[in-house]
Amino acid sequence: MRLLKLALVLILALPLAAADAKRPSKRPAKKTPAASAETVTPDVRRKLVRAAWSVASKISPDPKKVETVFSPAFFKLVEQEKVTAMFKSLREKHGAVKRVSLSATEGSNVAHFIFHTDREYMLPASVTVDPASGLITGLFFRPAYQHVAGMADIKERLTALPGTKSLLLTRLDGRDGPVESLEPDEPLNIGSAFKLYVLAQLQESKAQWKKTVEIPSAARSLPSGRLHAWPEGAPFTVYTLAAQMISESDNTATDALIDLAGRRNIERNLGKFGHYSPDRMKPFLKTSEYFRIKGSTAAAAGWTAARQDDRYDLLEKKVPALPLSAAALPASPFEISRIGWFASASDLCRVMDRFRRSGDPAVLDMLAINPGLQIDKAAVPYAGYKGGSDKGVISMTWLLRTRASAWYCLSAAWNDEKSPLDDKEFIGIMQGALKLVEADNF
Repeated sequence: MRLLKLALVLILALPLAAADAKRPSKRPAKKTPAASAETVTPDVRRKLVRAAWSVASKISPDPKKVETVFSPAFFKLVEQEKVTAMFKSLREKHGAVKRVSLSATEGSNVAHFIFHTDREYMLPASVTVDPASGLITGLFFRPAYQHVAGMADIKERLTALPGTKSLLLTRLDGRDGPVESLEPDEPLNIGSAFKLYVLAQLQESKAQWKKTVEIPSAARSLPSGRLHAWPEGAPFTVYTLAAQMISESDNTATDALIDLAGRRNIERNLGKFGHYSPDRMKPFLKTSEYFRIKGSTAAAAGWTAARQDDRYDLLEKKVPALPLSAAALPASPFEISRIGWFASASDLCRVMDRFRRSGDPAVLDMLAINPGLQIDKAAVPYAGYKGGSDKGVISMTWLLRTRASAWYCLSAAWNDEKSPLDDKEFIGIMQGALKLVEADNF
């Protein structure tokens, strides 16, 4: 299992590099809210747009003088050759930038843009500039997407992908129901999106968010996340663990919370949480168990051959003795239809709707820490998200409230046992779907 890579390319900004050198906070940091592009002064706007065009001009078949648009310290962090190669790749895949639109700012030195290309792609870009020189210190591209006329286009593009896919966009809050769907009731491997059910159990059991717990070294899992590397005995609140599980897909936090909530309790309540095929989630694996099983061909064969009751015995007697090694994990899709966590798009939308109906501010805030992809906050003031991915697996689910106070759930998954997925293609499709929800014109 790997944390879903949301960016096409990430070039480290100097302020981010400094922040990464610090020990991660146990509480999720509050993000500076993005301001409307109209709130900045004309001089600041011109400075930011000029910086964006300096980047856009380098997206060409043969970028020249790339070093002239970046701060000198920038290339101490990133090799210039890689930056040049990135610009060439963007031009090859998406075309030349013909228009730049400023969508939001963060202070006077960070801005978010959409680069519009001559092939009708929209490429989201975030630019950080040095306040004195105006040169670029940070650059972040998200996956490009193309304009789509409606959700039927989204369904058509998903259908064209190899393997097995599912999609559901549905209105919530007693409105008209599904807007578009593709096999919405077919359970697929959802990767880390299973962590929504851990959160649901914590909410169901009225978890004490301020309670402090410790994670013993023997209970550590593999990344994604950071808590596996924290010192033994470090205290965490239940809220911190849950926020890390949802926003960073932290596997060590997840396993600690499964122990706290109780595996059998989660399984017993899956139906209550809206999962219509709960047996597909039993036994409800911890991430460390999943890694140990997938990291051993013999263990995987034994797991898939065992009956459900016998799998619980394996978890108790044999799986804990298996090595926990990232290097042992398969490099290509392996048993994705028989090992993991499985739910349909409808299942995931039902659990998201449960969170919405609860009105629980703690849970809703956790879901909104990381919105997954770029979302216009003016058009969609609330975006809760959980995704998941593995070799051959990708899943993305949102709970969305538009400015007209219409609630939607958007969920899609893609599984392919035969070959690794083109994550960027899937992400681009979902970015297009989000743009349609922002318009809220169904």
